[in-house]
Formats: sequence, C-alpha cells, structure tokens
Amino acid sequence: MMTKRVASIVLSASLLFSGVSSFAADEYLTRGEAADMLVTAADDYNDGITVSDIMSGYEDGSLREDSNVTRAEMLVMLERAFGDLPEPAGHNARVAIPAEKFTDVPEWARTELSDVLGAGIAAGTGDGYFSPDEPVTKDQAELFIERTYSIFGTNPKDDFYAAVNKEALETMDLIPGLTMGGAIYDLNEKATAQIKQIIEEITSAEHDNGTPEQKLSDMYKTITAVGSGSYNDISPLRKYLDMVDSARTAADLADVNATLSEEICCAPLMDFSVVTDMKDSTKHIVSFDVPETSFTKDFYEDTESKQYEIFMDYMSGIFMLGGEDEAKAREDARLYFEFEKTLAGAAMNREDYSDVDKSYNIFTMDELKNMFSGFGLDAIYSASLIGPADRIAVTDVGLTQALACYIKDENLEELKAYMKMQLLLRYGSTLSRDFGEASNEFSKEILGTDSAASEDDVYSMQLQDAMPEYIGRLYSERFFSEEAKRDVENMVREIVDVYKERIDVLDWMSDATKAGAQKKLDTLMIKVGYPDSFECAADNAEILPPEDGGSYFINLVSLKKAEKVYNASLLNEPVDKSEWALEPFTVNAYYTSTSNDITFPAAILQEPLYDVNASFEENLGGIGFIIAHEITHAFDNNGAKFDENGNAADWWAPEDYETFSRLCADMITFYDGCEGIPGIPMNGTLTLSENIADQGAVQCITEIESRREEPDFRTLYISFAKSMAATTTRSYAEYAASFDYHSNEKLRVNRTVVNCPEFYEAFGISETDGMWVAPEDRVRIW
Repeated sequence: MMTKRVASIVLSASLLFSGVSSFAADEYLTRGEAADMLVTAADDYNDGITVSDIMSGYEDGSLREDSNVTRAEMLVMLERAFGDLPEPAGHNARVAIPAEKFTDVPEWARTELSDVLGAGIAAGTGDGYFSPDEPVTKDQAELFIERTYSIFGTNPKDDFYAAVNKEALETMDLIPGLTMGGAIYDLNEKATAQIKQIIEEITSAEHDNGTPEQKLSDMYKTITAVGSGSYNDISPLRKYLDMVDSARTAADLADVNATLSEEICCAPLMDFSVVTDMKDSTKHIVSFDVPETSFTKDFYEDTESKQYEIFMDYMSGIFMLGGEDEAKAREDARLYFEFEKTLAGAAMNREDYSDVDKSYNIFTMDELKNMFSGFGLDAIYSASLIGPADRIAVTDVGLTQALACYIKDENLEELKAYMKMQLLLRYGSTLSRDFGEASNEFSKEILGTDSAASEDDVYSMQLQDAMPEYIGRLYSERFFSEEAKRDVENMVREIVDVYKERIDVLDWMSDATKAGAQKKLDTLMIKVGYPDSFECAADNAEILPPEDGGSYFINLVSLKKAEKVYNASLLNEPVDKSEWALEPFTVNAYYTSTSNDITFPAAILQEPLYDVNASFEENLGGIGFIIAHEITHAFDNNGAKFDENGNAADWWAPEDYETFSRLCADMITFYDGCEGIPGIPMNGTLTLSENIADQGAVQCITEIESRREEPDFRTLYISFAKSMAATTTRSYAEYAASFDYHSNEKLRVNRTVVNCPEFYEAFGISETDGMWVAPEDRVRIW
C-alpha cells in the first residue's frame, strides 16, 4: 500500500530522547571528538568555525579534551558551531520536541541551551529533568546534528528531503479533519471536492426508484438529517443495549451476539465471514473474526498517561450518550479498557498479521466449539448466513484463545461493556450528531489537530463509506479519461519490463528462483483507474428517504444486510480476481498478494503525482515511483511467500530464501531507530515490507532514467522528494511509529536515495556530508 492509513483512535507513549546509562563508558564521545564532529558538520552553515570557537576551557584553563562530553556541553557546542538556530516553522514547529522547563540546567549553559531547546531538537531524560551531566554517545550526537540539519533545511547534501521541500514544509498545513497533509494527502481534498460536486448534482434532481442515483440521494438526505440535528433519537439502539444488559451469564451473550448479527449486522464478540483462501486463492474460505484492540500493546500498560485519561473521558462520554449516568459510564469505560488490555496482551505483533506463515491457521468447527466450550457458536454461525464449512481460518490464534478464556461469568460485566461500546461506536453517529461531535473532540485532543472537517465533508465521507461502489462509478465516469488510463497502463508495462530485466541480473538469486519471480511479473494483473464492473450488494438494498420512514440507521442496516447476504453467497463460488480492493476515488495504490495484481485508482492519477504536461522525470519520480513501489510488494517479505497464481506457496530455492532473509535483516537494521521526526524512531521490523517496496522502487526508476540519452537524475530525485512532502501533528506521528507499516516520509526519501550511486554523483555528496552512507553500509534487495 502506498499511503498511510489514518487511524480514528490513537495514542502515543513518550518517545523522547532518554538517558544513556545503558551504554558502556568506552562508547561515549570525548569533548575533543564532539568538537571535531561539530566543526565538520557545521562547516557549510558557519563558515570558518574552528574548535577553539566552540570549546571553552574550565576555570583552571584546561580543555579536558579526553573527558566524556556531557549533554549540556554537547548541545552548547552545537549552538556555537551552527550559530543562531532557526525558529521552527510550519511542519518543523508542528512536530518539534515540546519545550520543557527543567530544574537542573546549570547556570553557565542556561542561555545557550534555551536556544537549542527552543529549536525543538532535544528533550529531557525525565519529568522536569534535563540531566546535563550525562555523557553522550556518538549515535546520540549524530541525532542532534541530523535534527539541526532538518530545521535549517538549506543543504540537500545534509538533509535532502528537508532542503527540497523547505518552502512546502514551512507553509503547508493540515486540512481540517485530517491528520496528514502534503502532496499525496492533499489529493484527498481534491477528490472530496469532486465527490461533493457529484452529490450536489444528484440531490438536486429526481431519480427513478431503485436506481443508484435514487439510493445515493435518499441516503444523503438521511445522513444530513442527523448531521443537522433534525433527527436525534437513539431509541432504535436502546433495545439492543438493554438486550446486552439483561444477560445473566456469559453464555447468554452468545444468543445476544447472534441476535445483534441477525437484526443489525453487528456481532461485537465474534463473527464469521467469507474471505479468499490464501493457500488456494481460486476458492473462498470461512474466517472466524474476533475483536481487535483499539491501541498498540504499550498503551494498556500506562494508566498514568494523558492519552489514557483522554481515552477514558471519551469512552465515558459515549456511554453517557447511550443513556448511562456518569458513575455507570465511568465504570463501564474502565471495564471496556480491562477487556481490551487482556486481548492486547495476547495479540500478535502488528507486523505478524501480514505474515501468512503466522496468520493462516485452519480449525474445524468442532475445534472452535471445544475452544469456546459452553458458548453457542452454532447460533453465531447460523446468524452469519454462511453454509456449512469444514475448514475455518483463524488469523490470530493467541488472541482467539485469550478471548475464549475470557468468556466466563466472572468477566460478564466486562463483556457487556465491550458489546455496548461496539454498538454505540458502530451506530451512534447514525442516530445523533452528538456522537460525531464527541468523536471530533476526542480526535482533536488525542491527535493534536486544531479543527474538524466541515459538515459537508463529513456528510460526503459518510456517503462514500456507505455506498462506495455507486460513488466510484460516477466518479470514474466524470473525472478520469481513457487517455490517462492508457498512458498509465503503458507506464506500468514499461516499469514491469525493466523490473524483469533487473531480476535477471541479480547476483544473489539462482536461475530457478528467478524463473519463479519472472512468472509473477508475467502474470501480474494491472488495474488502472476503475473496474470494468460496478455491480455491488447495494443493488439489493432498499434505501428510503425520511418522508417514507427512512433514517440513516435504517438505511445503513439495510446496506449491511445486503452485504452480509452477498458475502455469505461467495463460499462455494470461485474467487473473482477482477474485483477491486480500492474504489476509484481512493487516493492510494495497492498490491494484492492473493490476486497478484496492482491497483491504481483514478484519484491518485492526478497532479502532482501524474501530469500529462510534466516532464518524463517529474512523472517518473511521482507516479512512476508509486507504480514501481507496488510492483516491489510482490517481492517484499510478505509478497515473496505467494506465487504467480496468488497462492501462499514456496517457489524459492532454499539457499536463495536464506539470502533473501539476510538481506531483509540488513534492511531492518538500516531503518531501525532512524528518525524522520525528532525523538520518534522508526521500528525497522514493523516497516520492513514498505521499506523494501520503497527501496526497490527507487532502484527501478533510477535504472529507467539511466537508460535515457541524457539522464537527469537531479530532476528525478527532486520530483520524488516533492511527491513525498507531508506534514502531521507530533501526537499522530508518535502513534504512527507504533502502528503504521510505512516509515516517515522523510525516511522514505532520505533512506532510499542514499543507496543509489547516481544520487551521490548528481548532488556532489561526499563523506563529510550528512546524506553520506558508506558503500559497504548501503542496502539493496531488488
């Protein structure tokens, strides 16, 4: 996947610069080493700076150059070396390490340290403590320097991404209601405006009953009725909330879960659905679906954090909107948290969900019934409308077992609290605008955003979520041309051809494995713009306007029921691999392992990523990178486990896969701990698949450019860097580091181009520059 997912519920643990007591003394920098490092680093920023300019002596006149440099000394010398540090602006201000008031800053360093701390490049080691006398390692000193390069943003040799995007980063802002902004993300605003135009045209005309336009128009009317406050009544949910509360035993909740599934398509504790079988992607298989937690594991261990307090206030508020008094709401919020905490402790790590070896687990119904002994799985399965099946897929066995162990009478109140919250979160906003307003306030507090989306934008997004296929058909008809479709398809084929040639010359892969890789590329299905068919479950749903008794809640349930019937009908049908995973109005791109296809929706094929009037290099650095990125996903650590038919299968020679695994380990190390935003390190294991795709894409577009008569690598790399320009809030960036498979945008640029010799030549980068990576430390897989 090309772009980041934007979470609706987020958290963060503090990821600021901490103490260094775990390092051995011989790893610390001396004062002399630190001074030399800073003079070299600052040469292009403070011409003529020398060691004597930045290192003062002690009272006895000695320099003590062989003594370990302390945090206070290191940062004071940094300020002297670089001169006046810029005040963070725009993106840099938004993500800067928050300034703190410290009680332990020495008087001699107070003035100069205030400038450094004000620049947002350093933090304390604990609540209110700076720890000025702690020693500094070389890695930590390099981080301080890298952060300084970033806030200057003037030299592409030191921070390529920051220099290329300096003006954009200082001026770009977040679109209200969004947590990310920038070149790619701002296309969402364009797509939203285009969809709002479609909605305006549809709602201002009369339509025959049963047509997509009629259903869209009437659904929109019921959405706006809730949004305007003219409809405000949660009573349709009351009987279901009471049903949950009336359960006397944990076993009773099985029947409640089944009834909720049958009547409103909401099965909070568990459900069954039909999905593609990853071992035989021509067939479908039943999946056993259990709850996912709202947060990453670390969140549940810290009940003293501000994020925990914000979350508990929000949950309590939702329970109160559902009719509970404050005391009961507070207690149910606590119980909800305890339930999720238990599941989070048993869940797989996030990156494991994409690993077929860990996420493909087959059970029989009898095995599941034995696991959930005494809990009515038969009733829940019957409510799913799915026919008999002897094989059932379970994604997270540990999480499923933890849920089974938790379902007992002593946890009855926790289970009830969870089920009620899921009902309120699923349907509350369809019955009262108060739920949406509460969600907006929660998002602003937890994400650090200043404003919410406009009402019109919210209505548009709600309609897109409810009836995406109908919106997609109209969008593709009006906002994407056949010429653009053909142009991009030709570009995809050209990049695939180059990719095949690059695989042929790999020196670490045998001919037999290369043949398997070539088969994947030969059979790769290319989907550009929009699907050939827009048939969907909504065709069988009845959508009524308010004057005929329709409501947002009633209509959404009608759509969910139609989707449920359609999903159940797939079990014994062959998989239709022509179906799309994304809608035409989606600003994203996608590789699907089980179909071996790449999808590029119409909405992403627009300026600034793709422009018919742009130069070859500009388009290659924009949409060309995205195309090559998605192709590389066929060979990342997850995609490499699927063959040309989309089946999880081993097509590798054993020794080749061993080499591939070592290269993946090198890639993890290359990114692990790197910062794109001060104080927020990346998890190289979590982001491995996307980092492999980024690296492969940059290598591929570099190869394509090298074949031109007069290669223009500067324009290529600059275009790529500009396409990645993005901003966010610090709160969201902290959370994204724990859940997002993508690295930060800066790292997606800076940690990829440094593996291409052409980049060093194009910008004259040498060993003394910040972007330099020694040849033996560079990484490459594809």
